[in-house]
Amino acid sequence: MTNPPQFKAFCDKDLLELERMIFALYREDPCGERISRRKIRDTVQELIRHPEKGTISIFRVGEAVVGYSIVIYYWSNEFGGNIALIDECYVKPSWRDKGIGTSFIKYVSAAKAACLKGIGAEVTPVNKRAVAFYSRQGFTLAQNRCLFKKLVRDETE
Repeated sequence: MTNPPQFKAFCDKDLLELERMIFALYREDPCGERISRRKIRDTVQELIRHPEKGTISIFRVGEAVVGYSIVIYYWSNEFGGNIALIDECYVKPSWRDKGIGTSFIKYVSAAKAACLKGIGAEVTPVNKRAVAFYSRQGFTLAQNRCLFKKLVRDETE
């Protein structure tokens, strides 16, 4: 890879490519929840209206779009400050193993170091590749397990 990856804030012209990548992620690594264009567009609109809640980054190498990430911010009483949760991170298959994911973790860590207590990553347990990647980046299995109760039936079910 001759050009280093760049991580740019999502803009409207990225929407169709973002949708394609999100659908690809959910095909490759199904989490049990279904994804829809409506969910994607609701997420995009929410983060545009409320950037303090999180960001969508588009990964580029030169002019090529090679991946994306959705990072959500929240306050943790346990850690005494703001946490960034990598909710989704995807690099297109032909761009994997080129240091793009590692560069993104370094980018998030450096850009937010002054205001974050830590970074979490949401990973399906069967995705051994992702678990190994985050482990190499210094992430460890959290002591607490996250439980979830769904309150509203998803429109895609």
